[in-house]
Amino acid sequence: MAIIQDDRTITEVEQTLGFVVATDTFMSGWGSAKGGRSIVACPIISDQDLHKVEQVFDRRKDFSRVRFVQGQTYRPKLGTHDHVHIYDTVQSFRK
Repeated sequence: MAIIQDDRTITEVEQTLGFVVATDTFMSGWGSAKGGRSIVACPIISDQDLHKVEQVFDRRKDFSRVRFVQGQTYRPKLGTHDHVHIYDTVQSFRK
């Protein structure tokens, strides 16, 4: 069964405009995604935030298919062994 882990608070969900999303090629195939894909989703709360997070994702060699998805929720079509991790809006991928 696919796993969706969402680290956001209720307030963070309300502030979310969309997500920068990528497939984590390093983590895919093992751990929580054993036999499936590991998908990383970072919620975005402003245009400036989008720019900052996209830069971080683009620099990661282990992230493929980097893209922006609008909306407060992110529920992609998942395979049986896929794992989606939705991070917080404060610290994750913002350095």
